[in-house]
Amino acid sequence: MPGFFTLLFAALGIALAARDSRRLLPGVLLTLAATSLVSAVVVFVLGIGGVILVSLTGPGGDVAAVLLIFIVPLLAGVGLGVALVGNGIVMLRREGRSLANRLSLLAGVGVLAILALGVVAVLARWFEFAVIVLLLAGPIGYVGMGFVSYLCWSAVYARIARRGPAPAAIVTLGSGLRRDGSVPPLLAQRVALGVETLQRSPDAVLVLSGGQGPDEPRSEAAGMAEHAAGLGAPPERLVIEDSSRTTEENLTLTREILAERGITGPVLAVTSDYHAFRAATLLRTLGMPGNAIGARTARYYRPSALLREYLALLRDHRLLNIIAVGVLMVPVIAFVAISLIQLLAD
Repeated sequence: MPGFFTLLFAALGIALAARDSRRLLPGVLLTLAATSLVSAVVVFVLGIGGVILVSLTGPGGDVAAVLLIFIVPLLAGVGLGVALVGNGIVMLRREGRSLANRLSLLAGVGVLAILALGVVAVLARWFEFAVIVLLLAGPIGYVGMGFVSYLCWSAVYARIARRGPAPAAIVTLGSGLRRDGSVPPLLAQRVALGVETLQRSPDAVLVLSGGQGPDEPRSEAAGMAEHAAGLGAPPERLVIEDSSRTTEENLTLTREILAERGITGPVLAVTSDYHAFRAATLLRTLGMPGNAIGARTARYYRPSALLREYLALLRDHRLLNIIAVGVLMVPVIAFVAISLIQLLAD
């Protein structure tokens, strides 16, 4: 049966990816296929390990095998939590104390807190609390599995996007200027990739997309255009879109400008690597043909940035995710309600 589901998930994932790779569902299905396969292998290996332990240690081997099943995931979870906390501290030191920069720290603290609560509940024999923690594995697992799928599929999509058709327009997405109006390193990397792609696409134009924020002396598009010209981009091939405030507006307003100029064909959105997949999903939602690619960012910056983008992706599909998490929370709510009724009855 595990083999059947592995093949089913894999086949559906590949078919949907071939149809349109700019959505998360193929990644979810392929992640489920991989999880099913890995689970079958782990069960098989642990089964053999349990037999060996029993043969070597007698009945105590059963206990050792069960402990092994729980200790390995526990240690992996602790390692993940510690790594996220460490990254969060680095982010706060290098990037400031904004909420976005605290995401990896908050995620790490959350992982460690849930693991600690589970261990304490088991050791203290708090049956009701242990059951609640166990039931929370459903909604937490849903969000966690989605994040793993997002990480894996966005990496696969990055390779697919670079093999897409030649673009009619390259759209570099803004990300904020310095207070003096200059282009910061992260945005400079986007512009450089846009100019590099323009030089390989003789029939395309380069759209610099980004409005003016309240703390910026000029529009992001103006700053990017100046930077692109400094990198050798021909001024006659540059198009300015300087009214947008969000990624969705970047793409929507760019579509209008391209339509006015009679430019048709696929677009290639250029952004940062952590943001590329979500930009691609917005292209799909807006019905725009094309793909999105990303310029490299510093390794320490990616964990918080990826968490932020995943939360934005969940928000973009909020109704589906609210329903899914709500359904998975039903057992938790039901157990808490039954426990309170019994407590009041006593």
